[in-house]
Amino acid sequence: MGGSATPGFPPIHSSQICSLTCQLIEELIPLMISGVSGRMIRILTWNVNSVRKRVAHLCSVLTEHHVDIALLQETKCTDDQFPLAELEDLGYKCYIHGQKSRNGVAILSKYPIVGELCNTVFDAEEEIGTVQDTGSYSVTEARYLECLVDYQDVKVRVASVYVPNGQEVDTETFVYKLNFLRCLKARLLKLLAREDWLVIGGDYNVAPDDIDVYDAQALDGKLCFHPKERAGLREILHLGFTDAFRILHEGKQEFSWWNYREGSWQRNRGMRIDHLLLSPNAVDKLVECSILSSVRGLESPSDHAPVMCVLRKLV
Repeated sequence: MGGSATPGFPPIHSSQICSLTCQLIEELIPLMISGVSGRMIRILTWNVNSVRKRVAHLCSVLTEHHVDIALLQETKCTDDQFPLAELEDLGYKCYIHGQKSRNGVAILSKYPIVGELCNTVFDAEEEIGTVQDTGSYSVTEARYLECLVDYQDVKVRVASVYVPNGQEVDTETFVYKLNFLRCLKARLLKLLAREDWLVIGGDYNVAPDDIDVYDAQALDGKLCFHPKERAGLREILHLGFTDAFRILHEGKQEFSWWNYREGSWQRNRGMRIDHLLLSPNAVDKLVECSILSSVRGLESPSDHAPVMCVLRKLV
């Protein structure tokens, strides 16, 4: 098919029109995405199970999903061992509460942090009584990091939480886990009074309901699905927090953790123990929440998958 000509101008062929149209679309799409992205904030939580081992996976996930704030658990390194350079190259400011070889939490943000950071839930001991160290756990462990992010003049308070596993039901370590949940509840109750947007993400090591485990009958009373643990998490939710994934996917069974052993990933024998809990004013802005389960299938993966939510900016 030939092109048409206007007097004084060379003819334009249809192939040229198609080429120009494609070029225009290619230039406009990033601008459109940028405009939409500017009104959204993407917050991800992930137990990386060693940030140094998983830094390539982490950088890939952050880039692919355009993550604004990442809440990490089990970084398993001291502050000076944290892979700052790789993450700063992606535009993140890194706030770290590390510990040698175990535990460890971090917050990565593309937006500035304002105010002081808090790195413990045990400032609330006066409400519940002193929590004692056990042979395995200590109140000085790196399990909590909280900060206030200035997101385009909207203050978003985020926290990365790594609740103790508990190791074995009805032991002192299990009691410590329950006490940690009580301290977390007391801390979050204080935060609700400030009326910031609150996003509390982390590895809670608790599956809330039957749908959140692969076999509720077999796992009832076992670690991470014990009635006392579930009650502890439920008490936090009853303060006014919402489980971001469940509110959007009421009847959907998805997991965020699969044991490395017994072919658990291949057989989909998992639990949903990683959560993003939102305050009422944050959940009002919730657009999406998903478990990025395909990340668990990568080579040398963490045993946890990231969980990400998208909030729209207050208008």
